[in-house]
Amino acid sequence: KIINEIKLNTSKIKNEINVLTLTATPIPRTLNMSLGGLRDLSIIATSPENRMPIKTYVSNWKKSVIKDACDREINRGGQVFFLHNRVHDINIIYNELKELMPAYSIKIAHAQMSSAQLEKIILEFYNKKFNILLSTTIIENGIDISNANTILVNKSDKFGLSQLHQIRGRVGRSDKQ
Repeated sequence: KIINEIKLNTSKIKNEINVLTLTATPIPRTLNMSLGGLRDLSIIATSPENRMPIKTYVSNWKKSVIKDACDREINRGGQVFFLHNRVHDINIIYNELKELMPAYSIKIAHAQMSSAQLEKIILEFYNKKFNILLSTTIIENGIDISNANTILVNKSDKFGLSQLHQIRGRVGRSDKQ
């Protein structure tokens, strides 16, 4: 009898409450709840007007590919994200990139920096003060820099598919491809 009263009370509550959940990527729990009939799921399947599709390429570490991708983006007036998700050797990657592309200005951003220093670097990148942001996955959430339409992900095999999809969402946020 108590269980029936609880079911009756929860069904009354459920009918009076509307829940709106917004997700940038298909989160398994949300998808499971929608398939189970616990939640409705709406999908926005059309890109914003004038947005160009993102081209994705997979390659081994090749200096020529890295340089060509950076040259192409920077020569069009854009900027580049270079993601390397290990703080302990990010300076080694920085030195390799500086040696490969000495004419470009490169700065590092990661979560072990002070918040003031990190904010300063992100704002400088946003204001186009330098060409390449070498960072960890700290950029995957909330950074919207429409001028940066190229992202190079070092050791992408170390990421999950949903995380790569989220990272990929940092580029292609304007009408430039």
